[in-house]
Amino acid sequence: MSRPFRTAAPYYLRYRPAYPPDLIARLAEAAELDQGARVLDLGCGPGSLTTPLAAYAGEVVAVDVEPEMITELARIAPANVTAVAARAEDVDDSWGRFRLVTVGRAVHWFDASLVLANLAAVTSIVALCAEDIHESEAQSLAFALADDLIEERPIERPGFRYVDILSASPFSSVETLSVQAEQTWTQDDLIGYVYSTSYGSPERLGERRAEFERRIRERLKPSYDERVTFDAVVGRRP
Repeated sequence: MSRPFRTAAPYYLRYRPAYPPDLIARLAEAAELDQGARVLDLGCGPGSLTTPLAAYAGEVVAVDVEPEMITELARIAPANVTAVAARAEDVDDSWGRFRLVTVGRAVHWFDASLVLANLAAVTSIVALCAEDIHESEAQSLAFALADDLIEERPIERPGFRYVDILSASPFSSVETLSVQAEQTWTQDDLIGYVYSTSYGSPERLGERRAEFERRIRERLKPSYDERVTFDAVVGRRP
């Protein structure tokens, strides 16, 4: 599937857990963002990081390879966001300098070594951001129900820790900013969450969507209350 997020895009911003404001504030402080700062958000999706960071910066350049994600971002983006349909690998010194480069839940889609090497020419700080989905019983159960119904398997991508990938890059001075947040999942939330992923998008589930939704409603509890850890792993050039 050459565009795995094409049909996931409308579900992403609504059903993915939002980055906690405290994490965004700590990241902005760590990068010393101000109204003169430019930020580059790679793999921006519909703006999960782009939009909150825009409140702390003069400009955020938001980049995603999926046109549907750029369309979703354009609907909500503040005036100081510039949305660009491009690959992360396309960024080079012709893009200018940035106070901070962020990647949210997307670095596994990149040629990470190449991207980080290229970013050394445009910034001194990179932050890789995500929540720990392994902490979530609700998400695990929902994915297990989808797994039985999906015939076309996604490409397996190697796992790695953000700390490790930054430590092996030009941004090898690493610190981790962590914030815990409460998260409530209803059955509708879990359906939408799975649809927001490349693995369980409406296109991938296809004609089995109705069966997936039926299983969610029959087999899972009406709601789950959880605590989720969100990390911003910040790498600086030594």
